[in-house]
Amino acid sequence: MRSNSKTDSQSVGGTDVVKHLRDLEHRLAIAWVEGDRSVIEKVLADDWSVIDLTGSILTKADVLEEAFATRDRKIVSMDIDDLSVRPYGNWAIVTGRTHATGEYQGAASEITLRFTDVFAYRGGNWQVVASQATLIKRVPS
Repeated sequence: MRSNSKTDSQSVGGTDVVKHLRDLEHRLAIAWVEGDRSVIEKVLADDWSVIDLTGSILTKADVLEEAFATRDRKIVSMDIDDLSVRPYGNWAIVTGRTHATGEYQGAASEITLRFTDVFAYRGGNWQVVASQATLIKRVPS
């Protein structure tokens, strides 16, 4: 089913939702690489959770702990593409593909995955409230 252009360019908070969420996804990828916790904390809702590549459910606190406290998760590079943004009023679903390199618990790897991010417009900001990742390819380094 094809959505119409009016829906695709819908404005919430005075911005083009599709463009804004595409930009937000790219900013989030850059923040993971640069270790910019403030951007990540702002974009991920406090009640955010992700179903990761192993099928485990991780909370925002779990992921921030791995990335910033224990440093179990280190992302060296991350590129996203094939983005699709589908706005539904104060909600939007974004799907895309990620190619990333880095380390997890000391083991270097390179992965390609598909993701789904569910966004909600809350308090004047778009935030990711739920995510899911599906592994396409993993190359141990």
